[in-house]
Amino acid sequence: MTEQGGNALLYEHIFWFYSHPAVYIMILPAFGIELEILSHFSRKPVFAYKLVVGALLSIVALSAVVWAHHLFTSGMADFLHIPFMVVTEIISIPSGVIFLSALGTIWLGKLLLKTPMFFALGVIFNFLIGGLTGIFLADVATDIQLQDTYFVVAHFHYTMVGGEIFALMGAIYYWFPKMTGRMYNERLGRIHFVWMMVMYNVTFLAMFWVGIQGMNRRIADYPEDMVTGNVIVSVAAFLLAASFIPFVYNMVTSWKRGPVAPANPWGARTLEWETTSPPPLENFESPPVVVGDPYGYGEPGSGHIGSQPLGAEGDGD
Repeated sequence: MTEQGGNALLYEHIFWFYSHPAVYIMILPAFGIELEILSHFSRKPVFAYKLVVGALLSIVALSAVVWAHHLFTSGMADFLHIPFMVVTEIISIPSGVIFLSALGTIWLGKLLLKTPMFFALGVIFNFLIGGLTGIFLADVATDIQLQDTYFVVAHFHYTMVGGEIFALMGAIYYWFPKMTGRMYNERLGRIHFVWMMVMYNVTFLAMFWVGIQGMNRRIADYPEDMVTGNVIVSVAAFLLAASFIPFVYNMVTSWKRGPVAPANPWGARTLEWETTSPPPLENFESPPVVVGDPYGYGEPGSGHIGSQPLGAEGDGD
């Protein structure tokens, strides 16, 4: 390849220069969904909102300069290890700000524990594990030891599935009444969450275990002392996939014959909940006038559209 003008290391740099920011492209909307749901179901504004905005922008900027932590064992120049390790660890700071904002938002809130809220709380738990394990992979010494093992696979899935997919599930349940005009079955929603949460954590916590023991990814066999861990991962993964059966059944049957949804079943205060479910053509008969902060729960004079308070239909019980 080199004789024909190619360079494998250059290809890796170009690949990860794109592919690592793509991870943040996927997780940043999940952060927004998570904080949106936590705020409405905690009856509190997003904690440290301006810091969160700054943190999101910081992640966008830093995501473009951390790609080479994927290449610590690739043969790239040793003098590049330290700067890429430092910027990778620095990006954990704005991520931590968002995590602490989520905790601050639910702290002392009046929590409404519906299915979207369960999934948003699941994002907090899962992303904590994903973030902490990412610090080990940012450090050169531990990354060299863990490179290309199941530990890396588990870390990736704790951020992408534990963060993004759990947030997506919360979003589907949250906006399902607005999109379809029907309410889903809450009991089936909770069964889906518990089943998915338990099997997801069994799958990938076991993957951390075998990864620390040296289980490499992308191989078809493994030593006898890793059989138990791999069997747990495989069985739990099949059960995790099966957790989507009640989800699909719930969505299909609820869309067809679920109870008719009110305009604002959650008592939320953002604009989309101030029209019917589903919204009419053009959403509103006339452009609405928003006065105040729609996230200002409990703040006098905040969150009004015209003369009607946002979320005036009740708390969704």
